[in-house]
Amino acid sequence: MSELITVSLSEIDPNPMRQLDLYPYKEKKIEALQHSIRDVGLWEGVIGRPHGRRFQIAFGHHRVEAARRELGPQAEVSIIVRDLTDEQMVQFMGRENLEVYNADFLVMLNSWEAAQQFLAARARQNPQDIEIACLLGWTQMNKERVVSNHVARACSDALKLMAGGHMDRASLEGLSVKSVQEICGRIVAQHEAIDAMAKKTKAEAKDVSRAKDHTAKAGKAVAERVKDGSVPQKKIRSEIDHTAFQNAAKDDKPTPLFAVFAEGLIRSIAKLGEEDEVGKKLREVEDALPAIELQSDLEVVRRITTECHNVARRFDRWERTFADPRRKVVPLREITQTH
Repeated sequence: MSELITVSLSEIDPNPMRQLDLYPYKEKKIEALQHSIRDVGLWEGVIGRPHGRRFQIAFGHHRVEAARRELGPQAEVSIIVRDLTDEQMVQFMGRENLEVYNADFLVMLNSWEAAQQFLAARARQNPQDIEIACLLGWTQMNKERVVSNHVARACSDALKLMAGGHMDRASLEGLSVKSVQEICGRIVAQHEAIDAMAKKTKAEAKDVSRAKDHTAKAGKAVAERVKDGSVPQKKIRSEIDHTAFQNAAKDDKPTPLFAVFAEGLIRSIAKLGEEDEVGKKLREVEDALPAIELQSDLEVVRRITTECHNVARRFDRWERTFADPRRKVVPLREITQTH
């Protein structure tokens, strides 16, 4: 049962799951809400629960804080009061954040950590990612299975890296959920590839650790470049790979990172002109050849032939370069300078 009541702003406390010390208010949003309050007043959509003689809000923290600053702490506002459980307080927080703050990753991470801590306290063991995602409603269907959505995966990867000392909140501040998903997802994938390669090659633990550090540092560097606009969304993963490889080149010590980088390069080469977009377009042109009659179309086909020849010559040179690595060793530093 819900009840709309009028209370003093001084009697309102935040959601106990909301970690204001780690995730403080967004000042720009506070300022925008203050302007809105001046123009149209405070929207009556804040939901809370009684807590002794006070009230804990489930969400709407920025609106309440903006009202305190604009109207004063003793001003009275209307809120919807319900008898909410701790579980419902987490769920309201997660779903409201998903709808309103989807572009701001750290706000989403706050909800994920709150749900994680709630489930851990209830079950007295660390919850699985899918349990957290289900509690928050951050799921999707994949082949008739319920799986975590992109927001949940981004939060999970980010916390995994933070726990290992490979990432920090400051590096992720100001990034969208999509950017964090690309950055942290790539670092986690590279770390898993490094572990797999290390097991295969029996690399030493210290070399594995350095390789992971190179990738993590690359992720942080690329995060800053995403913020300043110098790295577009679609190039995040390739930029992390390239930057990590450059970091390894400067190290001058062996790590599994070279083999991991090379494996990715091999897969990319294998797809050239076959499984990639270029191969698809070439096959479309091939299918259209019987119908070509215009001189301008024939000229375009000749240009395609020329470019295919040029690519073949370039790869012929690379083939000769790497045909006998013992005869012609290419220093790691030199490789990074040519890509």
